[in-house]
Amino acid sequence: MLLETNKYNPCLCNVMEDTITISVGEKKTLRPSLMKWIGLVYCGMPNENTFSLSYMETTGYQGYALNLFYPKSMSKIKIKNVEFNVVSVTPEKITLQQIKNPLGKNSF
Repeated sequence: MLLETNKYNPCLCNVMEDTITISVGEKKTLRPSLMKWIGLVYCGMPNENTFSLSYMETTGYQGYALNLFYPKSMSKIKIKNVEFNVVSVTPEKITLQQIKNPLGKNSF
């Protein structure tokens, strides 16, 4: 775990979690539990300037998924109040790094 400090206010720092790499069609769990599952699926790049992620959430036998499209030039994305740094994007895989607020306000 890395610590990123804010030069204007040292109390407002972000904890950088480990990076995750997701291949096309791979399902990555973000928050596991007994009855609720939250995760991401990398859907690839529909063109050279856009990439797509699917946010999935299930509770018991019910669930939903959002297919989200982002420009390739985005360095930070936000999914359900959780910020990620986009480390790298290719048509085959994406590497993300979660930015976690130490106050715990941005969790799934």
